[in-house]
Amino acid sequence: MLSFIREKETLWEHLAGTARPVVLYGTGDGADKVLARLELAGVAVRDIYVSDDFARGQVFHGHRVRKVSELEAGPGPEIVLVAFASERPQVLARFRKLAAVRETYAPHVPLFAGEKALDCGWVAAHEAELQYVYDHLADDRSRRVFADILNYKLSGKLSYLWDAETRRDDDLRSLFTFGPDETYADLGAYDGDTVREFQALCHGAYRAVYAFEPDPKNYAKLTAWAASYAAAHPGAGPVHCVPAAAGAAPGTVVFHAGGGRQSSLLDTGAGLAGGRRRRPKETELAVESVDHVLGTARLDYAKLDVEGVEAEALDGMRDHLTAGAAGQLPKLLIAAYHHDEDIFRLPLHLWRLQPAYRIWLRKHPYVPAWEINLFAR
Repeated sequence: MLSFIREKETLWEHLAGTARPVVLYGTGDGADKVLARLELAGVAVRDIYVSDDFARGQVFHGHRVRKVSELEAGPGPEIVLVAFASERPQVLARFRKLAAVRETYAPHVPLFAGEKALDCGWVAAHEAELQYVYDHLADDRSRRVFADILNYKLSGKLSYLWDAETRRDDDLRSLFTFGPDETYADLGAYDGDTVREFQALCHGAYRAVYAFEPDPKNYAKLTAWAASYAAAHPGAGPVHCVPAAAGAAPGTVVFHAGGGRQSSLLDTGAGLAGGRRRRPKETELAVESVDHVLGTARLDYAKLDVEGVEAEALDGMRDHLTAGAAGQLPKLLIAAYHHDEDIFRLPLHLWRLQPAYRIWLRKHPYVPAWEINLFAR
């Protein structure tokens, strides 16, 4: 076993071995996944709770939903499983409040159906890759975050997430520098929030932005914002909105258009991830590569948060990642949480494309282990 893996059993094994009652905090898709995993472990749930404002006597999986304030009132025998995701500060504070009085976990379950859950066997199977990436990360903080993430995914212990956390804006400013003449590619631009983040980092002075967004609802919000920004800032650099997913090469993709951050890429002729059956909201959309859209234009910074196909998006930047001296390569912010393998697979993939990169790993506030990001320069 790797020296930095401290957890020797999974949360599911721990729950299967206890006689204490298990309760859920949360309903929805996340709770569905947790309940399914508990059933496999032979663990029954006694009660289900939600935030007080959402408790209206409804029934979820045969349980009448109760108010979480009942759990927060004081200690008790229940083991609480947080079964929904949030980055909202007030919700994260509530998790801490609950964990102060009850044994509380946030189970890790795969984002995509059919993927193998991370367990000790998974760690053993990938031991060589995990050790290599751990050893070659750029600083001790990165190695600590790397270990905390893996130990959290095994155990569900919130303390590992809290130990790993730093602030995204602090990391962007300490690990990267931003000049007044930069070109930015935002892969997964949503409604323009991370374009606005970039504009703040460079104090509104930049060469150009290329914002990729395949979801039609998100793209409409993105273009509306870009138009209003251009009107209000006539001297600013252009924001080019690209109605496409970022991939390895131009093509098409089957897309689940949800109008939110969890819109996802499903199947493709351009090297993207797939395998799920079409659903009513799924449609075929364009895929573009950064190299094809930008051509020979300089690229200084790219953010990749493309719902699980970050490796393919990196392939679509190959020309910009391999040309020129190391000092001229773009800095990269890469989401590394959609698949468990991303924590080692994406660094290895980037190093194969361009060995000159140094990589820092950071975890920003979110429960469960989302907002894991690679900073590469």
